[in-house]
Amino acid sequence: MHVRVIGLGQAAAGDDGVGLAVLERLRERGLPEGVELLRAAEDSALISLLETAAPVVLIDAAVATPPGEVLELTADELASQSLRPVSTHGMGVAQAIALARALAPGNVSPSVRIVAVTIARPRRYRQRLSAAVAAAVPRAVDRVVALVGG
Repeated sequence: MHVRVIGLGQAAAGDDGVGLAVLERLRERGLPEGVELLRAAEDSALISLLETAAPVVLIDAAVATPPGEVLELTADELASQSLRPVSTHGMGVAQAIALARALAPGNVSPSVRIVAVTIARPRRYRQRLSAAVAAAVPRAVDRVVALVGG
């Protein structure tokens, strides 16, 4: 394995499912050998998934305006941004990465990049992405492909 790509989100929460939508498009598109695609429903699931020597690319939603922007951040940049993480369990991506590094120093990927799509506050029981966020999916796919060398 050369790169681990993890899509985060809940499909039943509308735009919070954008990470999963990007992951599905990546599967359909096809990626170079050695790219592992994984799903995580919540940020706490990242803790064990970050334990790898391979670079990691996380795909997630971030509450910010305007909806539909595609951002690329390092873990440190994410921790210092004013973006609000989308989480149903109180832990965001930045906190999950920090906890993984604290629990398993030396075992967490030395390279973690985040591709975030900005969204409005997510709504439960909404199965579809909003128009602005759906339009951002191809741009997010292109950004991930560039990061994994495809």
